[in-house]
Amino acid sequence: MTQSPKLAALALNEIGRLLGTLTEEQLEALADGRAHVEFRDTAGTAAVPPSAPARGKPAKPAADLDAIIADIKALTEEDAVERYLIGRDKDLSLPLMRELADRIGPPVTSKGAKSKAQLRKNIAAGTAGLLNRPASVFSGSWDR
Repeated sequence: MTQSPKLAALALNEIGRLLGTLTEEQLEALADGRAHVEFRDTAGTAAVPPSAPARGKPAKPAADLDAIIADIKALTEEDAVERYLIGRDKDLSLPLMRELADRIGPPVTSKGAKSKAQLRKNIAAGTAGLLNRPASVFSGSWDR
């Protein structure tokens, strides 16, 4: 791809002249995609087109589990924690949810949870849920 606008404008003028020499049928075929224009240098050899960039899906940025844990710690209601995790559902695959539960640590566990829904419940119950139970409020089992 050229970085020179002047050179691109000159080339565009040449292409315009070429298109002016085509018949109506040739222009229709070109416009409909039934024909294409090929570049050849003056020696008559076809130029190799530049390789097209890869069109795969862009890599999804990894979820920042430390930031998610901090957000969860700021929530004081189980429902709020579950709603937060549901909102982040597309960012958190099942393996990431397991890792999140393991990073939060006891009493949250990923063992035995077979779905994201169960992990959400475990995380909510083991974080904000503990804050709302009288025995745990004074035990300091989950520091804020």
